[in-house]
Amino acid sequence: MKKFEITLRNDKLKQYNWIALFIIIINLALFIYLAIASNTKSIRISSIGAIIIIIITLSIEYFLISIKNNQDSMYRVIAEYIIGLTWFNIGYWQIGLVIFGLGFLYQVSKRPLLVTIIAEKITYPSFPKKSFDWSALNNILLKDGLLTIDLKNNRFIQQPVEETKTSVNEQDFNDFCRQQLNK
Repeated sequence: MKKFEITLRNDKLKQYNWIALFIIIINLALFIYLAIASNTKSIRISSIGAIIIIIITLSIEYFLISIKNNQDSMYRVIAEYIIGLTWFNIGYWQIGLVIFGLGFLYQVSKRPLLVTIIAEKITYPSFPKKSFDWSALNNILLKDGLLTIDLKNNRFIQQPVEETKTSVNEQDFNDFCRQQLNK
């Protein structure tokens, strides 16, 4: 059984990383404020603990990951979950839920965008994943680093391909897709 896997380029990944860092820094500032201004000892201790752990995780990310040519890391996700747990611990569970939700969305946004094409169906990496039967397609084409999916319901998907992570022969892929569409 022939199987093609095409990784789509995620052009917004840098923006997602900056937004996550911004959220972490805002929460770090809020914890510093709570550590200074709060009269409750448990809130101060939780805030100071969170500050220390967040600074350690961001330092690890900065020093270890930046040395390795900006590889993907989970340290920002860990920092966001620590922030969420701290908000739960000090009694602001609504903020904790929002932070957990943002952490989950950040993880989803960083996942590899992998399109899988097999003889039965095409799996597209939306959230949640979508599967298309060949009967629902007018055409699918890979040309010049661009994957084009033309659906019969007048929808059109066109995404650039991450060529460093995709090793698919365009001619073989297009021939396979043409055969599946003509069945």
